[in-house]
Amino acid sequence: MRISTIIKKLLNVNKAKVTDIHFGTDQYGEEVLVVRLTPYKRDLSRCGICGCKCPQYDRGTEMRRWRALDLGIWRVMIECFMPRVSCPIHGVVAQQVNWARHGSRFTIDFEDTVAWLAKVATKSVISEYMRINWRTVGGIISRVVSDKSAPPEERFTGLIRIGIDETSYKKGHKYLLVVVNHDTGKLIWIGESKTKEELGKFFNLLTKEQRDSIELVTADAAQYIATTVKEYCEKAELSMDPFHVVQWATTALDDVRKRIVRELNKTKTPKVKSKPGRPKKGEEKAKKKDPADVLKGTKYALLKNPENLTTKQSAKLEMLIISNPQMHRAYLLKEHLRMVFKLPIDEAREELERWRGLAWRSKIPEFVALQRTIKAHKESILKSIELGVSNARLEAINNNIKVTIRMAYGFRNIDNLIALLMLRNSDIDIMLPGRVA
Repeated sequence: MRISTIIKKLLNVNKAKVTDIHFGTDQYGEEVLVVRLTPYKRDLSRCGICGCKCPQYDRGTEMRRWRALDLGIWRVMIECFMPRVSCPIHGVVAQQVNWARHGSRFTIDFEDTVAWLAKVATKSVISEYMRINWRTVGGIISRVVSDKSAPPEERFTGLIRIGIDETSYKKGHKYLLVVVNHDTGKLIWIGESKTKEELGKFFNLLTKEQRDSIELVTADAAQYIATTVKEYCEKAELSMDPFHVVQWATTALDDVRKRIVRELNKTKTPKVKSKPGRPKKGEEKAKKKDPADVLKGTKYALLKNPENLTTKQSAKLEMLIISNPQMHRAYLLKEHLRMVFKLPIDEAREELERWRGLAWRSKIPEFVALQRTIKAHKESILKSIELGVSNARLEAINNNIKVTIRMAYGFRNIDNLIALLMLRNSDIDIMLPGRVA
């Protein structure tokens, strides 16, 4: 077998001729293996973007290079003269080459390998293993995701139940808008901010038939989501996610705890430092534990579900029942609301009204305000109980997004970050070169 044929098979380049193989240097002066290729005549004069046959604009005097996968310990560069063509749609562009994507200086196999590694490793690991700059990884991922993503008319076909939520990044100062398909559990779209205009961009990608096929949208109480869904999907029902309703209750419970601690601290008597040892005859005995001290360290015991409490946390709750009846009442209201979502729809409807009455009569300001909020969203809350849907999958994806953002703190380009999140959470399938699914 000829050496040129072996090189073509090793580099997975079949539609080109090998005209030269030699050792040269790269832009940094390091020695590399250089393979010079020439495309076959039938593959010349094609637009680099759309692939259509176009008139040649020039002969191409510039030699361009593409980084290929390593052969052993040697880095490999493919080089080729690049004529330009005049495309009636895209203008004057470099002609298409079958081993690389348009605008890239890496082969398709090299970029697919980087994208596959990006699903399981950090940028620093990828840059060290693939011997590339860590800033290059983001651009590669964006090109691969753009190439592998199906067009909107295919990607959004068959949407019936979707979930919409927002998640923070960059220390909570910025937000991403996330849309998930409930039936597949996959991420289908990410927006750059939590605004009505940004969410409108998603619905504008859908055809009228695709928008009409959406029957249910789960979300939190954000008004801009409800307004946008009503504007674009008139037939869709909006359901309040149970996760967010229980989250309101846990937030109210924590606010009660903070308020009680502040009130107790105002009336707290300063501690008198006691002498070591047992008190002498006639001296005051040690005072009982201050009520404010009892609330210390109870935050996570109050917010956790009872079945997940540790022995120490259970003991803290029992002590709290005795020392602070208001805090205990607020805790019972939180647990009562959580149990409502486990009931059948007929029982849940009655129990939710009963809960609102209990919250109102408790005279706890935080829960009185919460029952008003629940009254405003009562129908959408009951709809989620009736249909048995929640944003559980969406919250799982949000957690995965936050983990990815922590791993990818070097992504300063929002487009590259969104591409990485789509790569890890959507149905985009990346195969390593030479592997069969």
